Amino acid sequence: MDVAFVITELEPGGAERCLVKLALDLSQRGHCVNVVSIAPEPRSGRNELVVELRANGINPHFLDVSNYREFFRAKRRLRLLLSKIAPDIVQSFLFHANILCGKISKRSCWKLIAGLRVSEPRRLRQWMMRYQRSRFHRVVCVSDDVSSYAQRQLAFPLDNLVVIPNGIDLDRFTAIRPAVASELSFDTTPPLLTFIGRLHVQKGVDLIVDNAKFILQSCPQHHIAIVGDGSRKQYMQRIISAIGLEQRVHFYGYREDAAAILKASQLLLFPSRWEGMPNVVIEAMAAKKPIVACPADGVRALLSHAPQQIVEPSDWPATVIEFALDRAVCDDIGESNYTVVSETYQLSQMINQYEDLYHQILQPS
Repeated sequence: MDVAFVITELEPGGAERCLVKLALDLSQRGHCVNVVSIAPEPRSGRNELVVELRANGINPHFLDVSNYREFFRAKRRLRLLLSKIAPDIVQSFLFHANILCGKISKRSCWKLIAGLRVSEPRRLRQWMMRYQRSRFHRVVCVSDDVSSYAQRQLAFPLDNLVVIPNGIDLDRFTAIRPAVASELSFDTTPPLLTFIGRLHVQKGVDLIVDNAKFILQSCPQHHIAIVGDGSRKQYMQRIISAIGLEQRVHFYGYREDAAAILKASQLLLFPSRWEGMPNVVIEAMAAKKPIVACPADGVRALLSHAPQQIVEPSDWPATVIEFALDRAVCDDIGESNYTVVSETYQLSQMINQYEDLYHQILQPS
């Protein structure tokens, strides 16, 4: 079976990591795998996924298109590339890849499967997906919430939708050691309340900075660690500087060792406004950490066994404080989180479901 994975970019992120895991495992199972990024190759320091692919014999293709004004160039390049590769299956990941693959799929010899990873609230994007829904042989949704969204907002018929949750390589993740104090610029690591992700309005980062003073006044031993980059970083740094918390709120930027920082933390801050099935929450569960989250799609499914981890934005700061000051509760919830991940969200389960779907689609009708 020949599979081409097409994604918007290959800078490290939840969807990108999922694609790389899927591509590598299918390749190891004997399938012919190609990976295509619409965006140019990431710069050094942000190219760990590209390095991992190449180290395992998959040399990704880059269309070198970085903005929507080059859409027609991207269409032409992708059409030529897929004509040369001649895959059986094209699996697209993320909005721009879904749209681009849909545009060139008419009269193609390959079967197109789209990937829906978030419940996208932007109306224009919803309309664009609805307009192209007939082009997709199947649509993989990462959670039941996203599947419901696809039926309700995008008008996809239920029989075109398949739910495949994200998975984690638990053995590999367990082997990661927690970050030590010197790696975090501490003499001794304090209790850390950690956010990991893009600094973007989607992720609810304003809840963190707007409530940082209240949280840290109530938790005098704790610090907040913010791991990631994005459009809201300067705004967040200005707010933290204005309230005099630069010594207790730490901006680490993008870190390849984000999982190690998570393991050195007491809990994960996750006030995201919209999601699908966030990988960082799965990783926190695998690290036996509690999460304080807002009720975004996908989060409810992951944390339904311990719903006290999901609170409305108005209650979010108080819940962070409650968890931070009660180590026993954190430990108990962390253990239950780990049990759920080990039983339900293993990487091998995810790979098997994708492989089964591809075989099913390629079977003669």
